[in-house]
This record gives sequence, structure tokens and C-alpha cells, in this order.
Amino acid sequence: MKKFILIAATAFVSLASFANVDPITGKVLESFRTEFADAKNVQWKSLDDAGLFQATFNYRNTELSAFYDADGALVATARYIDKANLPIMVSKAIQERYPEHVMKNVIEHNANGATTYHVTLHGVKSSMIVSASPSGNLSIFKKIKHKL
Repeated sequence: MKKFILIAATAFVSLASFANVDPITGKVLESFRTEFADAKNVQWKSLDDAGLFQATFNYRNTELSAFYDADGALVATARYIDKANLPIMVSKAIQERYPEHVMKNVIEHNANGATTYHVTLHGVKSSMIVSASPSGNLSIFKKIKHKL
């Protein structure tokens, strides 16, 4: 009998440790399904350090990420956009300030009613991620110097 209990306990612990536990709460799922009813290929990730849940999915032929707090409130969205779709003031400011760099990736980030663009720029001596407001105000988010 002791052997059976030991085996059952071991099996339970093994199953529990390998179970794929969905960390998403009902409020978060309900909000997501209301906001993005036509979403396809949804993948969830818990961002424990920030206390947020991230859903990455396809929505109307675009890959999006949506970020929710534990109460199900939509905190932010992000998506890759084509550099041709940047606001003209952002493109102009980047070309004037960083003429030696080439735009590679652009992420449009919406949070708290504000839109920010994160643009990856590559140059001969350095690469960087620049944050931009729609009006063209720029700030360096991250800079990496290339080894020569």
C-alpha cells in the first residue's frame, strides 16, 4: 500500500511539473476576445516582471501584440509596419538627423492614447533603436557600436 501511494504521489508531481498551465485569467481572455474577435494563431506569454500578459496573433492580415494587465485592461498594442507608412515628420527627422543610417524595422506602439514609433537604424559605425513621436521628436532608445 505504501508503495502504491509513493508511486501515485510521484506520478502526480511529475504530471504537475510538466503540465502546460495556461497563466491567462478569465478577465484577460474575455477582454481579448471582445477586442480582437477575429484573431488567429494566438500565442500567450506572461510577462511576470511587468505584471502583464502578452498575446501575439494575426488580426486582419497583420501580426499584432496586445498587452493586458491582470484585470483584463488593454494596456498597449504593437505591430511591425512598413517604413513607408511612417508619418512624414518622423521619416524627415530621421533622414535629417541620421543620414548615414538605413531604416530596417519599424514598430508602431500604442499605449495610454499615444503612439510611438521604434525604428531600427543601421550604419557603418553603429546601429540604434530610435523612439519617435508622430510629430518627429526623436530620442535614442538603444545604441550599439560596431567593432571595426
